[in-house]
Amino acid sequence: MRPMWSSGFLLLACFGAIGEIFTTATALRVAEAVGLVGFMMLELRGMSKVALILATLCVALPLWEISQGTLDPALVGRAVDRAAFFAFFLTSLSFLQFAAARSALILQSGAILVQQPPGRRYVVLTFGAAVFGILLNFSTLGLLGTMIAKGVDPGDTDESRRIGAIRKRRMTLAMLRGFSSLPMWSPITVTMALITAAIPSVSYPQIALYSTPLAVVLLLLGWGIDRFSYPRRPLPNLPEAPSLWGLLPLMGIVVLVPSVALAVSQVLGVSLIQALLICLPLVSLGWLMIQNWPAGAGRATLTSLSDTWHHLLPGLPAMRSEIGLFACSAFLGVLVLPLIDTDALGQAIVALGLSSGAVLALSACLALVLSMIGVSPIISVTILAGTLPHLAGLEISPTSVAVTMVATWSIVVNVTPFSASVRLSARMIDQDPAEVGLRWNMLYGLVSISVLCLCLLVFA
Repeated sequence: MRPMWSSGFLLLACFGAIGEIFTTATALRVAEAVGLVGFMMLELRGMSKVALILATLCVALPLWEISQGTLDPALVGRAVDRAAFFAFFLTSLSFLQFAAARSALILQSGAILVQQPPGRRYVVLTFGAAVFGILLNFSTLGLLGTMIAKGVDPGDTDESRRIGAIRKRRMTLAMLRGFSSLPMWSPITVTMALITAAIPSVSYPQIALYSTPLAVVLLLLGWGIDRFSYPRRPLPNLPEAPSLWGLLPLMGIVVLVPSVALAVSQVLGVSLIQALLICLPLVSLGWLMIQNWPAGAGRATLTSLSDTWHHLLPGLPAMRSEIGLFACSAFLGVLVLPLIDTDALGQAIVALGLSSGAVLALSACLALVLSMIGVSPIISVTILAGTLPHLAGLEISPTSVAVTMVATWSIVVNVTPFSASVRLSARMIDQDPAEVGLRWNMLYGLVSISVLCLCLLVFA
């Protein structure tokens, strides 16, 4: 019974967030606050330590401001709205993930990816993980990671075991790097939503114009490192690989989702990301109906609605830690930024003689270093994105800040053993996260952050 109560509170916050997209009303803010607080209270015991710490700060900071007489109710209202938006974001994505996870098309496409010959396996897995990530989010790593683990023959000799271990490592890194590139180009990521919320003057197309080519460069670097580390050699008697044409139906879905959202955004006059979140539950329900269509239209509709009610909605509280992390980080980001003296900080930076590009490069490196001691990019990027465009004495383009932050996020989640992507990838192949992130992928991370810093110093 408790899961449905939790889901009810979460949906209340989501409906409030949807209403806030179109209008501002006290009743909507109250609905958001009641929904978030109710959900957090019911799910508090199951949240991660980091989420609990952030939730505690969400209570402590307003109480401290009340004691100082500095609390701004309007600012708290905006913070609640921001937190509810991210709860809505994760909830909306879960609908798409639910529909995708039940589709036979996903399993067939995953098998095509992992059964490619060595010459093109890295590129195909990298591309495939990125495409799958749009539909499945972190379930991509679970699905492809399991296929990788099962698809590598452990071997009977030392040499065959060594080759099997290398194959597993290369496939895992291809998957991880492709999936982690999502924040740089996909509109359906929490990262893109967080950045555009923290920097309202920047839109997704403005960011993607620069971050997408940069993502391609970083992925090509990963491919180059893989080729340099493991030179090709002829392998006899390879089985025939499945045709990549089998991926076309999946690509059709990937193109359809943002296309529908783009049309809705034009009709409703909202941003692409907001339109995506509104559309995803409806698109996902349609996908479920198509999967059940052989039983007839009526049966397909009833089965899809039943699956949503009995399986999807009770499962929403499983995202308690993710919702706690993102909602609390968004809430704190709104309240903390006014406490930072951007005038004094900007003057101090100017006194040091640092250029705008140098400030952005140092910020990227700072986020990477902090991630190594467990500070999530959710926190560091939120604060940096809200602070950097307002530094006095420095003309830092908001677009430059946004591109820097999405690229930094992408690099960080590739290497830090505390990131969910590294931890899940490691779990799927029974490896330690530090082994995967720091030993296997650190070279890629260092080369990527160096390329990013060089670009910032030259162009920012």
